[in-house]
Amino acid sequence: MGSMINKKLNKINKNRFITQLSALIIVNLPFLQLHTICAPVFYCHSCPLSAFACPLGVLVNFSTLRIFPFVALAILGITGAIGGRLVCGWICPFGFIQDLLYKIKTKKINLSPKLYYIKYILLVVMVIAIPYFLPGKPYTFCNFCPSATLESRIPWALQGVTSGDAVNFGINIVILVGVLLLAVFASRSWCRIFCPLGAIFALFNRFSLFRFNLVYKKCNNCGICAAECPVDIHPVKDMNSAECIRCTNCTCSKHIKLGTK
Repeated sequence: MGSMINKKLNKINKNRFITQLSALIIVNLPFLQLHTICAPVFYCHSCPLSAFACPLGVLVNFSTLRIFPFVALAILGITGAIGGRLVCGWICPFGFIQDLLYKIKTKKINLSPKLYYIKYILLVVMVIAIPYFLPGKPYTFCNFCPSATLESRIPWALQGVTSGDAVNFGINIVILVGVLLLAVFASRSWCRIFCPLGAIFALFNRFSLFRFNLVYKKCNNCGICAAECPVDIHPVKDMNSAECIRCTNCTCSKHIKLGTK
């Protein structure tokens, strides 16, 4: 039984790796020139190779202009309604980076669920409120985004293109290093604590088309599903939690399945 579960889990992880790597390649195809469309993943559209717009950047921009972002919200709404946070677990490049960092062998830590509310605060305050009420002020989410630092500010700086604000650049580097270090010790820490995009998709988890279902006749409370969850959820007790990234690791026990009912 154990070998069968490990075999299925390895297959899931392999498939996720291939999918995440493919998504990373796709969002870095500049010849596509689709910056007018936001990809439903966390990836900075200021990256030299970026092919799509970042949904959070679009929301910040439209909030600054005080224009309702119909297309962006439609893309996020359809994506969330179909799979909830499925894109977080299988497609998001920044999630992929965290998964790789967490593989580094070191002592791991558990995160308090109370910290998970921070991402909702960041969504309301730094993505919507600040750009709306303080347009043009450098206090929006994009001004401190670690993804933007890693994928845009550093690559442009290496090419000699900078804003000239060394203090701001230094702050961004510190934030990025902190986020990446935390990812080494706590699985998907950015997704669980800070990501405003994850906060948006989390609202859809309970009623999205694809969600998890418990196979009651087979469940024997073995705990395997909980042990394999990268975001510390007990899938049986808190199925389709807002924090679930739909990685499908819990389905390796055959007690849980991903379906449309």
